[in-house]
Amino acid sequence: MTLDMLLRATELITEDMTTALRADGLTQARAKALWGVAARAPLTQRELADALEVTPRNVTTLVDALEEAGFVARGSHPDDRRAIWVDLTKKGRTAVARMEKAADQLAEQLFGGLSPEELAAATRALASVAEHFTA
Repeated sequence: MTLDMLLRATELITEDMTTALRADGLTQARAKALWGVAARAPLTQRELADALEVTPRNVTTLVDALEEAGFVARGSHPDDRRAIWVDLTKKGRTAVARMEKAADQLAEQLFGGLSPEELAAATRALASVAEHFTA
């Protein structure tokens, strides 16, 4: 029963997220890359690949798509002629702000009705599940 409820919640959250991202012209992979750039910008494509745990080739494809859509811009690295900086554009910063707001709203929808004790218990349970799968 618990697994069924977790899977159903995951499915509903994924559908909601996919719909919201599509409105900005993003896929889940591109949104994850955009989020990675936002957390560390400016950074090199290699640093982004390492942060996302993907190959440099995969990150190049993601950055190409984000740049074409106007979310990021590439530039010359100030200290390494071989490296390329990736940074957010105004459109990228706006999209990230929208994603942050949507995440806050989702958290409120999911957990806003819980008491502090219930929220603490849910957090512990989810952390335990995540830790199990991380190991």
